[in-house]
Amino acid sequence: MNKKKSPKIVLYAISCVIFCLTASGFSLKSFREEKHHIKIKRILDYENSGSKKTAIDEIEVPVGSHLALKGFPEERLYYVLDGRGIISIYEESPKGDIYELRQDVSVYMTPGIKHEIINIGDRPLYCVIFVVKGGTAPEGELSWSAVNQRGVTVEKPKIGSGVAVTRVFDEGLNPSKEEGLHLRIRDIWLRRPQKFANAEVLTVAPGRSTRLHTHHDTGETCYILYGKGNFVWDDKKIPFKAGSCISYPIGVLRQVENSGKYPMSYICISSFLE
Repeated sequence: MNKKKSPKIVLYAISCVIFCLTASGFSLKSFREEKHHIKIKRILDYENSGSKKTAIDEIEVPVGSHLALKGFPEERLYYVLDGRGIISIYEESPKGDIYELRQDVSVYMTPGIKHEIINIGDRPLYCVIFVVKGGTAPEGELSWSAVNQRGVTVEKPKIGSGVAVTRVFDEGLNPSKEEGLHLRIRDIWLRRPQKFANAEVLTVAPGRSTRLHTHHDTGETCYILYGKGNFVWDDKKIPFKAGSCISYPIGVLRQVENSGKYPMSYICISSFLE
């Protein structure tokens, strides 16, 4: 006949286990973080950014892991570098607005929009994130009001929420534009942007470059998807490879050169400084 263990004995045993784990530095919070092994690396911070409101993060979400539902105070543009996943917006999956994440898909959102990212593939999910501060989340959960139109003065403009998903290299849904045979431009869609002015992916032919130019109203931040070459900053040349980034301030002469034997592509976003 088996005797039931006294509740006091069970509680004492549990207390001993918790004490031992705590003494060794264990906590449930650290266990969850270690279990998922999500890596977020800031490769461009605000202090070193020519566009002082723009930073860049790289994120790796392992197989079976997810980035928990959360809203952020900045505008964010996610661009998928590799892997497969889903993003659930407004609510946790499966109740949120769900979009597929795969290579060369981008997701833009205004401040405050809650979202979670889940890796549903068989290899890590890699994204680069452009983070632009200075915007405002609408009062309450959501607002579909439009931000005041550019060039139009509105006495009391209403701030709106916006999400835009782009299959960047899908020629059917997102036709590219040519600027000569050496340069092809693909739009990244934005919806109700605030400090974001523009976003696109540019592909430069081998041995060619963009035109030397400047901007007087926006900062410009670039991230290399593939290829090699040089960033031109006034009279300097800065070598780059895949994963390199740069952020140009207003007034600097800039150019992006492809010095390789194959096409080179990069993401370029422009952001207002005021």
